[in-house]
Amino acid sequence: QLRAIPAEEKTRLDEALLRAALSHPWTAQADTVLLYSSVPPEPDTIPLIQALLLQEKTVALPKCTAPGEMHFAVIPAYAPPHIASGAYGITEPTGEEHPRLTERTLCIVPGVAFTADGARLGQGGGFYDRFLAQHPALRTIALTYRRMLQEEIPCEAHDCRIQAVLTEQDLGG
Repeated sequence: QLRAIPAEEKTRLDEALLRAALSHPWTAQADTVLLYSSVPPEPDTIPLIQALLLQEKTVALPKCTAPGEMHFAVIPAYAPPHIASGAYGITEPTGEEHPRLTERTLCIVPGVAFTADGARLGQGGGFYDRFLAQHPALRTIALTYRRMLQEEIPCEAHDCRIQAVLTEQDLGG
């Protein structure tokens, strides 16, 4: 379904998702945002990363350190030498500065599909489920296209739910 979205429509949907994410109160309140560097056909997160950096928020991206292990590292800019292609061909931080996690930290979580109540279908590696289980106080948001919302997604006991799922139709959270 994601790959079938025409390029012009995807651009329009991504712009609306950017507005939805930036207008959400959790984004405005965040001092630190844990984000991911999107890969096609995911919603484009690069403009969001750049907007948050312009707002002088601390932005951190995931870095795979071993099979099944990930941590976040702060980036001062979304450009070399601060980022490079890493594990699985995904852009990762080159530095190792860990973000300070507070009650105002927001984690924007990737996924293939979601339900409106926060069930998430990831890529199957369990990276985010393990990370979120270790940091249950984090606020979590997912960005997805409305067409990718599902009625049901198979979940297991270790699968972490996302607190807010935003689509291109949401403004202001």
